[in-house]
Amino acid sequence: MIVKIKRHKKLAILLLAVVIAAGVLGIIWGNLTPSAGENATAKKSNVITLKKQNLIKSISATGTVKSADSRTVSAQASNLTVKKVKVKVGDQVKKGDSLVSFDKSELKSALADAKENLATTKADASRSISSAAQQLSTARETYSSEQSKSSKAVTRAKNALADAKKQVASLKKQIKNAKNAARKKELQEQLSKAQEGKTQAQTSYENAVSSRDSSARQNKSSIQNAENTVANANSSAKKSIREAESQVEQAQKTLKNCAVTAPISGIITAVNVTDGDTYSGGNMFQIDDTSSFTVTTTVDEYDISNVSVGQRAVILTEATDQQEIQGKISFVAPSTDATSSDSNNSSGNSSGAVMASASTSSDGYEVVIDITENTDKLKMGLTAKCSLILEEAADVFAVPYDAIHENDSGNSVIRVAENENNTDKYEEVAVTKGMESDYYVEISGNSLKEGMLVIIPTDQTEEPSQENESEKNGFDFGNGQGMPGGNMNRGNKGFRNSGGGGNPPAAPGN
Repeated sequence: MIVKIKRHKKLAILLLAVVIAAGVLGIIWGNLTPSAGENATAKKSNVITLKKQNLIKSISATGTVKSADSRTVSAQASNLTVKKVKVKVGDQVKKGDSLVSFDKSELKSALADAKENLATTKADASRSISSAAQQLSTARETYSSEQSKSSKAVTRAKNALADAKKQVASLKKQIKNAKNAARKKELQEQLSKAQEGKTQAQTSYENAVSSRDSSARQNKSSIQNAENTVANANSSAKKSIREAESQVEQAQKTLKNCAVTAPISGIITAVNVTDGDTYSGGNMFQIDDTSSFTVTTTVDEYDISNVSVGQRAVILTEATDQQEIQGKISFVAPSTDATSSDSNNSSGNSSGAVMASASTSSDGYEVVIDITENTDKLKMGLTAKCSLILEEAADVFAVPYDAIHENDSGNSVIRVAENENNTDKYEEVAVTKGMESDYYVEISGNSLKEGMLVIIPTDQTEEPSQENESEKNGFDFGNGQGMPGGNMNRGNKGFRNSGGGGNPPAAPGN
């Protein structure tokens, strides 16, 4: 019995606790449950007023503000002492301004030596050519003189041989006609001597001819050698003079290159030399043209096919507050590895301009935006939040996505309430959908009129504002809402994300 009584007491206590808890929950539930008036307010908020507005569909991206033209400056001369650096970081320079001066004493001495060497080379070449020409003249004179002498000797030998032949012939004739033996014998003796003379004359003649021909060959060879010497002297002289002139030109060029000047007008953003340094090559300065800017950013592979050169863009930065800065896309990388710098280099840009660009990765394609309007607040290095405009529609009717329904025939309709306090009674109005933005869809139809009360199936909707959607979807640095990624999916295409709870913002007016 005692055990049972104790069990009943425990059960009673437990039941009492349940009753108390139920009472507390009832009070809390009563406090949380809206009154009839509150329900009326919630129902009223399901209606928006149809108005015309401007729609923008865009891709969001973040990049960095850079100068449109950036140049590095170096000197072609090397191993020179920096006499004076004439600029510092932040200085404004104009194209052609002198940036640095070098100690030119050694270069001037080198130029003087080169000029002296050129003069010496020319004098030596002239003497060499003159000597060769004299040798050729002597060879030709020797040939002519010896040719004349040897020709005369041949003529004399030939005449002597002819005389000897005549004498032999005459003696033979006399011997044949002689009657007296003694006379014949005498003539025979004379004939023997005459024949010996003829043989000697023949030999003399042949020797004279051989001597003439040999002398001619030697003298012609001497002339040819002398002509070759003249040609070599001229060739060597031209080469030597050309090399000496090149040394002079190089010395003059090196001296001229000491005048390092600004290739463009802009701001000095880097100085890599100081007074007294020995310059041995490399970049000395960097100049950025701040009269125009670009923004380099990346767009992911899902959106890049919708981006093209010439599209409008809107840029916002912290420094320029809520000012929407206009821009135009000037470069879209063909691959994730390509950059605008590659494009400039391949085009053979003779000016040496280097378009600043951000590194790309396999996650994005580089896109460069030229800023088309100037503002004094823009600075290089600023983080730029960009909206790449894909499509725009001005002064059109638009409603949130959820306001559009499909009727039994499969056509798009909106539900128009008779009054904002009663959304149970409505009329379906046929519409044609057009451009889509973040949360709004362009609609058109003959029955649409401004001021219609369009029902949207949400728990609560704010009253319409008087802003265009292009403004409503703008950046909002004040409340911490930055630009979303460049995803083209619904709710992530515009300048910024929507409010919480999944409810679309009110349709802006015009």
